[in-house]
Amino acid sequence: MYLTDHYNRNLDAKLRLTLPAEFRRQFGEKVCLVPFHGALCGFTPEEHQKWMQSFFPDGFNPLDKVQDARRRKLSALTTTVDIDSAGRIALSKISDKLREKFGLGREVEIVGNVDHFEIFAASKWEELQASYLDDDVDSLLFGE
Repeated sequence: MYLTDHYNRNLDAKLRLTLPAEFRRQFGEKVCLVPFHGALCGFTPEEHQKWMQSFFPDGFNPLDKVQDARRRKLSALTTTVDIDSAGRIALSKISDKLREKFGLGREVEIVGNVDHFEIFAASKWEELQASYLDDDVDSLLFGE
């Protein structure tokens, strides 16, 4: 899996989001949606599993209360949705409170981030882009 680029999209009246064709080709029938770092992140079930395991580099110990709480919380925050025949995912499956927290209204930006995609409110993405453009690529990569 290798997701890049960004796409401006509008949610339909039923809060469905059409994924870019390039993203659909790399996903099967389901997307795991996780609120993380100010965006709604979409993983394949396999990539989601890898992401979850990354929080437990020495393996998950169910007797460790902190690990158990962390895994339970991450699992509870994840919503798995189907990709329909038109390549859409139903953001209506995400709570109103969470959509409101991230400002996910009609216009959104879908951004590829290598092993997953991120869904931002279009206005939030514009703010992020403006802050990135203040720095040139060299300074972003090398801190110059």
